[in-house]
Amino acid sequence: MRKGGISARIVALLALFTILLAACGGSTSSTGGSSGTTPTAQTAISVALVTDIGGLNDRSFNHLAYVGYTKAMNEFHFTRQVIESKNQADYVKNLTLAARSADLVFAVGFLMQNAVDQVAHQFPTKKFAIIDGCAVPAGKQDCEALPNVAPLFFKEQEAGCLVGAIAAQMELDGKSKIPQLRGHNTIGAVGGLPIPPVNRYIAGYKFCAKKVDPGITVVINYSQDFSATDKCKDAALSQINQHNADIIFQVAGGCGVGALDAADQEGVFGIGVDADQNYLHPKSVITSALKKVDVAVYDTINDYAHGKFTNNPPRFDLAHDGVGYGTLSSVVPTDAKNKADQLADQIRAGTLVVPETIPS
Repeated sequence: MRKGGISARIVALLALFTILLAACGGSTSSTGGSSGTTPTAQTAISVALVTDIGGLNDRSFNHLAYVGYTKAMNEFHFTRQVIESKNQADYVKNLTLAARSADLVFAVGFLMQNAVDQVAHQFPTKKFAIIDGCAVPAGKQDCEALPNVAPLFFKEQEAGCLVGAIAAQMELDGKSKIPQLRGHNTIGAVGGLPIPPVNRYIAGYKFCAKKVDPGITVVINYSQDFSATDKCKDAALSQINQHNADIIFQVAGGCGVGALDAADQEGVFGIGVDADQNYLHPKSVITSALKKVDVAVYDTINDYAHGKFTNNPPRFDLAHDGVGYGTLSSVVPTDAKNKADQLADQIRAGTLVVPETIPS
């Protein structure tokens, strides 16, 4: 009986050991995959970026799109696919090439609307996003709501308003506070092409400048170009030398760098656009009207990676930190900053609505 009891206990111990070993094995295998406490692995994605003719080195619009693209690329580990357009005739070809190799394609710029519409129809299973535009059929003006196209719009007029307020308050402060002013109560804006995003910037700039100082003169010219810096420099020099403009707001992408160069050369002030451009001329660029294209690109890729792509994304505005103003030069007086911040609070509260069209 004693021997049999010992054998029974050994058998029981062996059975218990077997159970424990199996449990340990099951636990080990489960840690190799996803569980309730392990984040779900992201599905591999492929994303392409097609620039407008300004290219990645425009230090403005296209550059910002690439900043957002690069951030997402580093996070989601997709392969870099960037195509730079050299002229408008490249749009359809470049978007088609991108759609053949990527599942999500970004078109950077309003001028690509017709091309996006055409290529999105040809690749209905691929997703597209266009900065500052939507899918517009050739010969039409209205957006076509395609399920695979996300239009990414901004309220540029709100950013334009803030820098216009700063400029106008500086003019009100006058030469006694800011000796570099010429004393003619005049500011300028140099646009590229008169397309809606450009006009919205200028609309806000003029509207809020007039709101701060009804007697101010706002001179507006267009270079008809987004890349040739000499054209914007000539336009700015005309505003400075013929109209005595003290402050030049560039709204022309890479071309507009020439307008900032002109302001610096002539000893007046410049305002950058889209990106924070204070670094170009720290002594003369007083601030920049920010349009956070990088945020729009990154957010769209992030949503797509998590299965949340939508063809009806919200507009990027001041209330959602989609626009704003950039670094303020030391020459900007406190009252000018306060004026811009007061108007920003009103815009966020909905008590001030900045128009999209340039006031007369």
